[in-house]
Amino acid sequence: MKIRHYATGALAVNTYLAYDDNNKGFIVDPGGYDQRMAQFIQENSIDAEYIILTHGHCDHIGGIPKLQEVFPEIKVVAHEDEKEMLADAYMNSSVEFFGRPVSVNADIFVKDGDEMEIGEMKLKFIHTPGHSKGGMCIYCPEDQVCFSGDTLFRASVGRSDLYGGNWDVLASSIKNRLYKLPEDTLVLPGHMGETSIGFEKRYNPFVQDRDS
Repeated sequence: MKIRHYATGALAVNTYLAYDDNNKGFIVDPGGYDQRMAQFIQENSIDAEYIILTHGHCDHIGGIPKLQEVFPEIKVVAHEDEKEMLADAYMNSSVEFFGRPVSVNADIFVKDGDEMEIGEMKLKFIHTPGHSKGGMCIYCPEDQVCFSGDTLFRASVGRSDLYGGNWDVLASSIKNRLYKLPEDTLVLPGHMGETSIGFEKRYNPFVQDRDS
């Protein structure tokens, strides 16, 4: 798996482009439309088949409409519990933060434990509610990479005071779902820099694993 990082949208969300040796790929959380990413996809003949959302807040979905114009065959993937917020501009805070409504209809809704193969890449979806009801992480076991969205950051965690958020649920998602992954798993979050499961288990001041 090859991964490129772009800071997109008004809140500079971490957007990722992942692709394999056969140029099959997917985009994670396009907070805004990035011409550099689109140009890289086109110039390198990458078949960007999917946009996969870790959750439906506005800063992670703002680039979808334009990407769908440029790449009309691309499909949007999200957790089934995020359907309501994706469609509602007030729930996803786009009116509040952007001053304009943004709504998205996913093509594919998944649930916890569902798997997907994109080219040679194998993905598993882990439902990690707490930041939002349908928040999920994208785990790639063969590459030991986890796209954590706004669930887990480097030495921090996502906020739980927006629609669908719940602190106790968020802490449980991190400790009981993400901290069960191998410690050398690379964590690529929705904001801030990359980290690892082992680092977070030991040093995250919000959720620590007392057994590590």
